[in-house]
Amino acid sequence: MRWSDEYATGIERVDEQHQPIFQMTDDFRAALEEGGGKETYGLLLDFLDRYCRSHFRFKERCMDDYQCPMAQKNKEDHRRFVDVLSRYRQRYAVNGFDRAEACTLMDTIDRWLAEHICGVDMHLKHCAKTA
Repeated sequence: MRWSDEYATGIERVDEQHQPIFQMTDDFRAALEEGGGKETYGLLLDFLDRYCRSHFRFKERCMDDYQCPMAQKNKEDHRRFVDVLSRYRQRYAVNGFDRAEACTLMDTIDRWLAEHICGVDMHLKHCAKTA
């Protein structure tokens, strides 16, 4: 899944922060296809953990600042996604790398990005225009 303008919220910093997760997941999917998933899966999980903590905090403040009506749903979505990632991290810690699990994570991330950005984050575009 690649970044495109359809995911642009109109808030430059939010859009700049979204682009690395698209790139990282695209890079990891390529590594999986080339047989390098085992070497990079832990790095991906670490990146996602750091990314979510930092980006989610920023975007939640942004939604609060713009008094976005989706602010609460945004926080709830973030918590659920962090919980999902935590379960992947736990399984990786116990079982190690599993290619099928990694592929499922990639599909989960792609689906979440499309649904969350298009369904929740896009409300920032409207809030920023009226602010």
